[in-house]
Amino acid sequence: MFNYLKIPTVKILLVQSIKDKKRVLNLMPHLGLGYLATSLREKGTVQILDCVKEKFDFDDFAFFIKKNQPTVVGFTMFSCDSESVKQGIEIVKRINPNIVTVVGGPHPSGDSHGTMKYLPEVDFAFKGEAETSFPLLIDLLLNGNSADERQFSAIPGLVWKKDNTIVCNQPKFSDDLDSLGFPSWDLIMPHTYKGVPNGVFLKQAPFAPIITTRGCPYACTFCAGHNVTGKKIRRRTIDHIIEEIKILHLKYGIREIHIEDDNFTFDNEFAKKVCEEIIRLNYPLTFSCPNGVRLDRVDRELLELMKRAGWYIIFVGIESGSERILKHMKKSLKKEQIREKVSLIRDVGLEASGYFILGYPEETKEDIYETIRFARSLDLNWAQFATFIPIPGSDIIHSSKIHIFDENVNWTNFFNTEVPYSPPGISKKELKKLQKEAFYSFYVRPKVIWQLIKKIRRDNFRLIMRRCFAYLFN
Repeated sequence: MFNYLKIPTVKILLVQSIKDKKRVLNLMPHLGLGYLATSLREKGTVQILDCVKEKFDFDDFAFFIKKNQPTVVGFTMFSCDSESVKQGIEIVKRINPNIVTVVGGPHPSGDSHGTMKYLPEVDFAFKGEAETSFPLLIDLLLNGNSADERQFSAIPGLVWKKDNTIVCNQPKFSDDLDSLGFPSWDLIMPHTYKGVPNGVFLKQAPFAPIITTRGCPYACTFCAGHNVTGKKIRRRTIDHIIEEIKILHLKYGIREIHIEDDNFTFDNEFAKKVCEEIIRLNYPLTFSCPNGVRLDRVDRELLELMKRAGWYIIFVGIESGSERILKHMKKSLKKEQIREKVSLIRDVGLEASGYFILGYPEETKEDIYETIRFARSLDLNWAQFATFIPIPGSDIIHSSKIHIFDENVNWTNFFNTEVPYSPPGISKKELKKLQKEAFYSFYVRPKVIWQLIKKIRRDNFRLIMRRCFAYLFN
């Protein structure tokens, strides 16, 4: 039997946790919380609290909890949010121990057992998608002590405590994405967000993120995205996508759409049809895919359609300039193929931006210098050099001898401007120096500097400068 009191009504608060102001490098509406809110609205009242947008500290958060008295509080959680979420849960339980606390997102999905141990006061966690599972948990909470173990075991992806053990149910991923509805944009109010998005640059504001697909079938060793959305590609219908774009533009005045899919171009024909329908809309919108697209899944026809539809920049995950490291990462890309596709992007009149990883477990200094030289040799408008983050649930963590996850791990360092890990033979201090060298080498060139000056909007110049200083000077 479980010690959760029967609650007659539910007030659900979904929280984007507090972040150190020095680490607020981007600010954008949280799609995951928006979808969860939609799935839960039939169960009771739902609020979304974005502590980053509201510039909350922990005193502000405590005041909010006391004032609103939620019955259930759900936190979204990246690895770097772990300490903040832990403090948030402690505040909630101190104010009212009967408030049910739940965590979900990338970190609990990648390390479910470790999350429950790290957060001793949390009641539940979710592994993977929770839009269909969270409402089932609310139903059980409404039943109170009449709920039994079999009912908790039947909720997909639920991570819960049975006596002194942690139980992790197998997640389930919905094939019908349209059935999840739209994110609760009326609770998010996307047009009120003033900040730098995931991909740094904006052509128009305000902007909003959407997803058109979920899932990733690729085996990149450094990534753990499949723990959150599965390996099977699932698509929304094109009519459903277009309807959401209409709502965002006509109701909220959104002028730029960021497609946050991991694999928007995986199905080349699907991506082309989306572009064709956007062109038919004939709205004054611009688009980008800040999570990046697979270079081996784009061709000239698709890129030309994307340009006609309003895309102005293509973000690509290049990761390394070393053939050896690319092979170890299981990127399934060759350097010559990367060079050809970047040239194709530029040839059709689109800007190209590349993501690179420095400090991958198998790398040497020469591999890193090869990446720096390769980035300079490509016709890129922009490049990001992130230090490797040992993400819980990624394949490289299981296959290599990375002994970093113990009770003393500092999760706040699991951030791109920090150096949470360095490969054998390279100290963390040396890796940070190499990261700085990569940025200086790429950007301190007249052509690149002039391109950046033209791209930076006056209203987000300060935030972009803060981002640059965070990478260069920590």
